[in-house]
Amino acid sequence: MEAAKRLRQKNRLCKIIFLTITEDYARMGYSLSATYYLLKPLSLHQSDFDEAMELCRLKPPYEVMTLTVTVDRQRLELLTEKILYIDYQNRVTRIHTAERVTPVSGSFMEVTAALQQDKRFLASYRGILINMDYISHIDSQTIRLINGEGLPIALRNGKHIRENYRQYVFSKMGGIV
Repeated sequence: MEAAKRLRQKNRLCKIIFLTITEDYARMGYSLSATYYLLKPLSLHQSDFDEAMELCRLKPPYEVMTLTVTVDRQRLELLTEKILYIDYQNRVTRIHTAERVTPVSGSFMEVTAALQQDKRFLASYRGILINMDYISHIDSQTIRLINGEGLPIALRNGKHIRENYRQYVFSKMGGIV
């Protein structure tokens, strides 16, 4: 369980399947968003194994796989799945990942234009675009990311922002909207 917790903290998108001889920890496994909980021996549960593998199959590619930006006059391609959020502060557009904050050339609108149609990204406030895969929870004024950072929500659009996030979460659970 501890290893699963650490995996989930490092990569919220990873698939976790528990394989065990007992159902004792099944509830805890699902609280960690486990994809499946398999019981040994697998030979008795082949259909469960097949279902677990089907649930782990790769989803269709992201709408925008990479984002091309300019950093120190060099073109750089960033994997969009690694972007936590993009913000604009003090006339600088910055891309935040788990590893670093990268200031990039170009206006916020230029940098984020390709992501505006990507369902993963949510504009929460003027000059902030958040990857919803990294949201831990949302309250009335703040979006909390899994790394603990809090980002503001525009008060006049708060209800709409929370609804977009709910729809995104439900759609990831199997196409329910």
